[in-house]
Amino acid sequence: MFGTLIDKLFNRPLTEEAFAQKVIKAARQVGFSGPLVYVPTEFRLDHGDGGGFFNLHNAFRDYQNAEKSRKADVLNGYASTLLNYRNNAPEQFEEVRPLLRPVIRNLAMLEEVRLYKVRTDGWDTPRNAVHRPLGKDCVILLAVDYPETTSTLTDGPKESWGVSLDEALAAAQSNLRETTPDAFEEIVPGLYLGRWNDSYDTSRVLLPDVLQRAPIKGRPVFMIPTRDVLMVTGDKDEDGIRHMVEVCFKAMENGRVVSSQVYTYEGQRIVPFVTHDEALLARMASLEHMLLEGNYRSQKEQLDTIHAEQNTELFVATYTLFELTDGSGKTFSVCSWTETVDTLLPKTDRVALVQLQSDSSAKTQLFAWDELEAKAGELLQPFNTYPPRYRTLGFPTAEQLSQMTRLD
Repeated sequence: MFGTLIDKLFNRPLTEEAFAQKVIKAARQVGFSGPLVYVPTEFRLDHGDGGGFFNLHNAFRDYQNAEKSRKADVLNGYASTLLNYRNNAPEQFEEVRPLLRPVIRNLAMLEEVRLYKVRTDGWDTPRNAVHRPLGKDCVILLAVDYPETTSTLTDGPKESWGVSLDEALAAAQSNLRETTPDAFEEIVPGLYLGRWNDSYDTSRVLLPDVLQRAPIKGRPVFMIPTRDVLMVTGDKDEDGIRHMVEVCFKAMENGRVVSSQVYTYEGQRIVPFVTHDEALLARMASLEHMLLEGNYRSQKEQLDTIHAEQNTELFVATYTLFELTDGSGKTFSVCSWTETVDTLLPKTDRVALVQLQSDSSAKTQLFAWDELEAKAGELLQPFNTYPPRYRTLGFPTAEQLSQMTRLD
């Protein structure tokens, strides 16, 4: 109590432990009566339901970024989410049908859940999330819209409902359409932001006619960088597209990421937007690098924890970003592969090969991933993770290295 008073007097930043206690208190106030154990090393709450856990990273970031007047709402929202982990969806389809909604999530979210299960069930844990693909880095899932929170059904429809995922998603999209008035706000000329503010803004890309009603130039071109941000412009508005990509860099710094990709429609189907603008392609690539850097960072933390618990000596290499020195603003990713070290490599643009010398110094050579894979691919064993990693099986020979082009 004295420490809390001191923090208030001197306006100290909120610590992770103090925030965890806030969540626990809020959860108790909304009626969560089960066990809640704070695990500081992983910044999560274990709630005892068959190994259930609640990560605090997103909640902490959202709480810190919220206006002072909305902090209590953010906290109560996450407390309600925690409470609803215990709530079972109705057994009959007709009861749950009005509550169904589609949601779009980044693939790394599903991988995070799977890796947690790996800790208890081992590496044979299957990827059993029931979903439909949307883009290269995101998927469509079914959810139940409760008054205080959204419950994502990674196992798909309950067996008792007697419907397929596609049937349930069709009902979910119909429900979403009924709660979708026109709500676009122009943030720069020709670029519009969805303003429904109901946790399903990004889901509305599944309703092509909604985006087509925005006063844009040409067919819709859109992005969903985070769960709460949907932007749309027209394919004939080059400035609008460039502005949209730039806004996404800022959005990803402060939100829960969904996709780095730019999309459009082919009929009613969502497809990647194709451009031949070299400058735009470079910025799109940098945005994808930014998303992957965050995903790989979180993945490394989980893998390091698994290896420590299983006493596995396997180095998890870091995905690192650099910017070219030519002033173009282009970025490229790099990882390190050290001779004699059993390593899990992230898939990067370039790889630094490190050879330890007899005088304890190190010789480092940089090569393009694609060439390394082409000339020494037998040394890279695909590992069962997303984003992808490769386990090293030895090290390139001198002959193999001589066949590759060294980068400066």
